[in-house]
Amino acid sequence: MAVDIYSPRFMIGLIEQTPPLPTFIKDTFFRVPKTFPTKTVDFDVKKGGIAMAPFVHPRIGSTTLERTGAKTMSYKPPLVAPKRVLTTDDIDARLPGEAVYNDYHPNRRKVELLQDDLIDLDHSITRREEWMSTQVLFNAEIPIIGEGVDEVIVFEFDNTIVVAIPWNDYANAKPMRDLDNAKQVVARSGRSANIAIGTSETMWDLISNEEVKELLDIKNYSMGIISPEVLENGVTYIGFLRKSGLHLYSYDGEYADNVNENPEFPGVKPDDKDFIPAVYPLVPKGKVVVAPARNFPSRMLYAVIHDLQIGSWMRSRVAKQWDQQEPSERYVKISSCPLPCPQDLDSWVVLDVGGGA
Repeated sequence: MAVDIYSPRFMIGLIEQTPPLPTFIKDTFFRVPKTFPTKTVDFDVKKGGIAMAPFVHPRIGSTTLERTGAKTMSYKPPLVAPKRVLTTDDIDARLPGEAVYNDYHPNRRKVELLQDDLIDLDHSITRREEWMSTQVLFNAEIPIIGEGVDEVIVFEFDNTIVVAIPWNDYANAKPMRDLDNAKQVVARSGRSANIAIGTSETMWDLISNEEVKELLDIKNYSMGIISPEVLENGVTYIGFLRKSGLHLYSYDGEYADNVNENPEFPGVKPDDKDFIPAVYPLVPKGKVVVAPARNFPSRMLYAVIHDLQIGSWMRSRVAKQWDQQEPSERYVKISSCPLPCPQDLDSWVVLDVGGGA
């Protein structure tokens, strides 16, 4: 029996077999997926604690230990559904990298174009998930702005600390003390922070600090190792501060804003042919997140995808195709309803090292 390459099951299987696009924030903090059979996801968010069991006299037997308070939150994850159109011109034209003269059949081009389109669409959703994860981690909210939607998903996070002296004041700033303070706040949740992330400019301010340089230069006493290593997608591992127990990373990932006007080209709308999206950094300038990378309590939640033609699917990605007769076109779409969800709002700290500017 012939395989229908445009069936949802085949296309979803193809997506799931494709190596994922590497992402830093999502892969570090929101790497565990969970799917729901409903369009709304419910989850418990709590504030961490370090309460000890009380002493008790043997004749009393026991004392009551109150549960750590938790709040059940309910959200309808936003839908992201990019699509790609296939025309007769696409299957007649030579593919990138294809030999100029060959015997490629249009049906073969259909298969290769489908695979390329699914990879591109899947990666675009992954980049959106990375943006959402970064918004949660640094801003504790996700602005959902797009066609027909304008809302903000807010998490009740209050662990932003504005440092007393901005880190770009190399002579007077106390970044080691600031990092230690952040670690102490995280420790109240019962976890140990082991990672600090900022932009390359912000982390350069850290390692250029006179106190830090002096500590790192002490002979025969290892306070840390600064040995930068460039990783994938704008990530650089800077080194390890032994005194603070923190691995330092800079992250200069960017995203293109396809929703709003580019300030450099006022009046050009996103739907216009000549629209050029503005590019912004994922990590805010002057912000550093201090968190436990090993056991960060979180999930990447996915709501169900309902569709009249293909039914309901509890998957992180659901693919669909449909045909248009005039003009003759075939559309392929991938739908997803993701929501990065932290489960303990005390498990990380954001340092504003720009002095609140």
